Amino acid sequence: MSNQKIHRILLVDDDKDMCESLRDVIMLTPGYAVDYFIDPFQAIETIKAADYDLIIIDYKMPEMNGVELLAHIRESHPEVPVIMLTAFISNDLIQQAKDAGATKVLSKVLWPSDLLEQINSSIK
Repeated sequence: MSNQKIHRILLVDDDKDMCESLRDVIMLTPGYAVDYFIDPFQAIETIKAADYDLIIIDYKMPEMNGVELLAHIRESHPEVPVIMLTAFISNDLIQQAKDAGATKVLSKVLWPSDLLEQINSSIK
């Protein structure tokens, strides 16, 4: 029986395939449990009722963008690290996300090993 702490990670992206791919990459590392939502409104309700060690959100979603979602996350969980992913990275978006409380803003175009490194450095 292992005493290793399980770190809970939540993914929110309107692309189900992206969520499943990210989940599969993250689950390659022992000690991580991953939930995901493609609907940011469902994610908000779950976040209110659950504790996550890290939340990874997409910026561009049809119902609500990542900065708006981040504002909801900060209402109930002001300290949880949040990584925002975007396919359309710009200095303006990075600043907007950081001002809203994002821990990191990353391009969706990154190697799985780079993603895992960013996750590991975000979870304490």
